[in-house]
Amino acid sequence: MLPVSESVLEVLVLFIQVGEEMMSTRPPPRPETQASDGTDVIPRRLRRVAVVLFDGFDLLSASVIANAFEAASELSARGPIQWFYQITTLSDHDGYIASSAALLVSAETFDTHAGHEFDAIFAIVGADACIDARSAPLIAWINRARSKAADVRLVGAPLPGLDGHGCSEPNGREHDSQASAARLSGECKTRSQSLHDALTGALKLIRRDMGDSMARRVAERLSICSHDVLNAIFEDVVGSTPAEKVRAAAHWLQDNCRRQVTIEDAAQVAAMSERSLLRHFRSELGMTPSDYLMHARLQVVCNLLIETDLPVDKVAKRAGLTSGDHLARSFRRHMKTSPTEYRAQRRLQC
Repeated sequence: MLPVSESVLEVLVLFIQVGEEMMSTRPPPRPETQASDGTDVIPRRLRRVAVVLFDGFDLLSASVIANAFEAASELSARGPIQWFYQITTLSDHDGYIASSAALLVSAETFDTHAGHEFDAIFAIVGADACIDARSAPLIAWINRARSKAADVRLVGAPLPGLDGHGCSEPNGREHDSQASAARLSGECKTRSQSLHDALTGALKLIRRDMGDSMARRVAERLSICSHDVLNAIFEDVVGSTPAEKVRAAAHWLQDNCRRQVTIEDAAQVAAMSERSLLRHFRSELGMTPSDYLMHARLQVVCNLLIETDLPVDKVAKRAGLTSGDHLARSFRRHMKTSPTEYRAQRRLQC
């Protein structure tokens, strides 16, 4: 668990300063693929994150989630792919939600986003939260989102009715909501554990999207945990089975194919040795990681050849290949034609 340090308090102060601006709904950036002059620009990826607040939620945990995703968005702007994390704060009613620090944070009712799909949902429950019938529709909505493969993470106290996190009653006579809240308060995690939950959930999502290196850079910017804690956080992020680890590596290769990445990098993301990754990759996907990476890069090449007038050398660099000659050799080997001939043929077809 994480000790609260002066750096953590600085994060809290920053959160209070930016307040509602950071935790408000902002329109997502346009996923532009071309600049005004028609040339290719850095691709963008959008992740929608819902932070669901219950009365008495831990403000510091909410601030860590917001700051982690904001830092990831800012740091990725300097890379080959720009990631944007759009944070929406939700609750069971529209208006202000009281935090554990007696500060109010604005939230929207979840009904206004009932038809939206979120990539991740963080439910932050305060130690003394009174979970009554008013929260039942919100909890049901979270359960439906989980069934659709959204990454749902509970931060703080247990949340009755949440699939996989429900609390059993010791007997059949505890029906009073206040008595139930008091019981949950006695069982809830410490604030240090709540902060750990928040940081772990945010970093694991960032790591899945952008890899180990970026997640660690975000953690270092936040400056609230040691290397030992980071290693524990990353230990189980990609799943426990070889198939899950291969899928994580393949997903990372697909999203980072424009960079000068290596199979060693992919093995690190999958928490496997290169030899083990090669064996299981072939078994699961029927090809080597190198072939998979090349196919991903050639798809980028094909799109650039069709949609832009960039010379082959520049196309190669934007697709993660070392040179135009490297591109020409690889393209002819896999596509049975040259990049120039492919561009001409596809434009005739259009």
